[in-house]
Amino acid sequence: MVRGKIEMKRIENATSRQVTFSKRRNGLLKKAFELSVLCDAQVSVIIFSQKGRLYEFSSSDMQDTIKRYHKHAKAGQTNKIEVEEYVEQLKHESTAMAKKIENLEASQRFIA
Repeated sequence: MVRGKIEMKRIENATSRQVTFSKRRNGLLKKAFELSVLCDAQVSVIIFSQKGRLYEFSSSDMQDTIKRYHKHAKAGQTNKIEVEEYVEQLKHESTAMAKKIENLEASQRFIA
């Protein structure tokens, strides 16, 4: 038996949508558990239903995982800012070098 491809769009029927949400939520939580056990990974999943109900799984303390995530996210932002500043610095240096080259070429023409 072959499963058909599902078009990725919102399910209009509320009952079907709820059943699909429930099945997929359980599947996602099961996969998160399996990943944490098989690979010894620190996994946390947070899901909010359409009605605002919270479902979560965490292989360790959820708060510790969230703190760890924020720490890494902040470090990523810092690196991005540093890269942008470095690019700006290189642009200024290249502009300065271009002006020096123009001046040297003008001097060379004057001498020759």
